[in-house]
Amino acid sequence: MITGIRLKEKSKKFSRIVRGVSQAHRLGILYILSHKPMEAHDIAANIDLPENLVSHHLKLMFASGWVKKTRIGRNMMYEVNSRVFNKLLIFFEGTPLSRKIIFKDPIREKYS
Repeated sequence: MITGIRLKEKSKKFSRIVRGVSQAHRLGILYILSHKPMEAHDIAANIDLPENLVSHHLKLMFASGWVKKTRIGRNMMYEVNSRVFNKLLIFFEGTPLSRKIIFKDPIREKYS
């Protein structure tokens, strides 16, 4: 277990990532994009927010690494960047929580 200054330095690196989804609308966008890639107007229709607000959140989520974007003609397609989840697991690496997450079988546990 690390503490003190080393923990503070490690936490600082990952706080930017967590900040990217630290708002309810962004979590909703992440949930919607976890199903399939979409354009901003489709996300807006699914989450019932104005497109300009969705675009604002997508910009912040892109900057923090949660979403990837691909230009298709004049449109921008957004999708979840699964590598960010791996980064979060790295933050907790070596802790009892990480061992629990890695070795836990949620399907078996759910139906036992």
